[in-house]
Amino acid sequence: MPPIPDRHHAENQKRLDALEAFDILDTAPEPEFDDIVFVASSVCHTPVALISLVEIDRQWFKAAVGLESCETPIDQSVCAHALSSPQPLIIPDLTKDERTRDNVLVTAPPGIRFYAGAPLVTADGTIIGTLCVIDTVPRPEGLVPDQLKILQALSRQVVALLEARRISSRKDELFRRQKSISSAMRSSVNKNMAAQEAGRIGTFDLDIATSQMRVSPEFCRIFDVPIAETYPASTFEDMVIPDDQSVKTSASTRMDGTALLDVEYRISTKHRSVRWISRHAAFTTDADGKPTALRGTVQDVTAEKRASARAQALLDLGDRLRNLDDIESMAIAAADLMAKALDATRAGFGLVDAGNETVSVQPEWQAPGIASLAGIHSFRDYGNFIDDLKLGDTVIIEDVSSDPRTSDHARALLDLDIRVLVNVPIFDHGHFSLVVFVHHNHPYDWSNEELAFVRSFGDRIQLAIARVRADAEQDILNREINHRLKNTFAMIQAIATQTLKPVAEREHVENFERRLHALSRAHDILLQDNWLSANVHDLVVKAIESLGVIDRVTIAGPKTAVGPKGSLSISLLLHELATNAVKYGSLSAESGAAYVAWTIEGRGEQATFHLSWREEGGPTAFEPTKKGFGSKLIKMGLIGSGGTETSYSPDGYSVKMSASLSQMQRSD
Repeated sequence: MPPIPDRHHAENQKRLDALEAFDILDTAPEPEFDDIVFVASSVCHTPVALISLVEIDRQWFKAAVGLESCETPIDQSVCAHALSSPQPLIIPDLTKDERTRDNVLVTAPPGIRFYAGAPLVTADGTIIGTLCVIDTVPRPEGLVPDQLKILQALSRQVVALLEARRISSRKDELFRRQKSISSAMRSSVNKNMAAQEAGRIGTFDLDIATSQMRVSPEFCRIFDVPIAETYPASTFEDMVIPDDQSVKTSASTRMDGTALLDVEYRISTKHRSVRWISRHAAFTTDADGKPTALRGTVQDVTAEKRASARAQALLDLGDRLRNLDDIESMAIAAADLMAKALDATRAGFGLVDAGNETVSVQPEWQAPGIASLAGIHSFRDYGNFIDDLKLGDTVIIEDVSSDPRTSDHARALLDLDIRVLVNVPIFDHGHFSLVVFVHHNHPYDWSNEELAFVRSFGDRIQLAIARVRADAEQDILNREINHRLKNTFAMIQAIATQTLKPVAEREHVENFERRLHALSRAHDILLQDNWLSANVHDLVVKAIESLGVIDRVTIAGPKTAVGPKGSLSISLLLHELATNAVKYGSLSAESGAAYVAWTIEGRGEQATFHLSWREEGGPTAFEPTKKGFGSKLIKMGLIGSGGTETSYSPDGYSVKMSASLSQMQRSD
């Protein structure tokens, strides 16, 4: 049995052809790919993550975390088993799966046990490898749904990067080819016309005196005009979209003999189809050096430009969404990138209520003069394509007037500048929850790559929306927890007050109540970062300002965050120190002051957090003969580490406490 599932030789050949086209094998590391495996490893909490590309006799790793080798023989490949389906492959325990239990990487060091791989699927459906995460312990539960979604989204990002890389190489090659054509053109334009025609490159010869152009049949096909030998130059100049660099805007430079090379611009043909044109030209001159003609080539580079724009849009999307925390802003940012990559007149996202067959359209991107559709709409008001969306099918309507799903509602759609309509449904846990829409008011030929691009945008905006909603829900939960915790503190205080009512020494009771308040203030600060961490400066200020002496305390230290345990420790210690200073120390005197400072010594796991308290201007400090709760707490130091140095001197009391920074920052 061959190591790679190989029912069809053609599938293997398609994979090898795709890898060759990407020209990626055995290339140097690239940070974009390295970032992806780092994110995959972090999100899935695995020691190993790989971008694995599978050949016939080996698998080669474009990027890797936790593995030094850059390739392995194919008989050691688990990724090879993921080539037969576009769905993720998850093997909870490699020792119990008949496909992998005898693999040397399983039976011998490193002894891998868990595998999850998201296939890398190209636009034509070819699987070239996987983005996988690997663990050395079995995981019966596999990955949680959010981890699996992120792994799949990252695998699509790998393919987008590969495509962007390939397009960039093609553009460089096209530039070199056009320069070669230019050189040959100057020596013999007529000789090259046949070769250029075969490469679907149109040729033209503009007579400057008459403004008439001799054009090739391919030139006519590119500009969507009837085939003829000559045309007035204005015929093609009028097609240029004014906002772009164009032949028309270059007219003032034609007579000065300046060569016009590598000009790209958009045109709108008679059928209002928007195309990208790449023009390369050079002047011919008479004996006096005066330009007499402009000769050159044109090429339709719409596919290349759109592919490049799509790849760049996918790269830019993450940057735009990263710092946004509301659904409306994210929808606008993503719609802007998507629309411009597809020459759309309108694009955006809608939150779907499948039961009521309505969609809440978020603020979208519209071309100038196009009205917004933001608001709630009923799908049935515009046709019956909702039936296809509910089944999970992408809806492509090339002309709303002729498609049977929209023809009865064509006028309503045309009034909204919708002639071509694409809707991509996005499902969340089996429920139709989001629709991605792109509209054109002119003919547009959709490709499979563009539809995959739209779906990728939909997946990413869905993940972003889920993150925002999860954060909002977590915020509500945290506030509810904080509210209940405050109630608990209040209840403890009430019980203590009643229980300790007979105690004659009220100072002890009051100290207990103040310590409860110090704990409560620390929890308020932790709540601001979902109970994960708190800023040391905020903790210090909160602990001291409640005593009304904040203006007499100097605070200094770098911006540092500590975890819940470290936060509570700092709050309680500073409460004790400040309270003692107000009662007995420097802050009991009008001229007294105190200084709080913290520093970090070392780096990484060896870093140490130092916190110091120093008093001056008060009475002479003496070591107490009786140790109370506060003295014992200070002696225990930060998080009970015991690293405390105390000084009692005529200048005032001071203490320095130290603890491991990593222990102070732990979130458990």
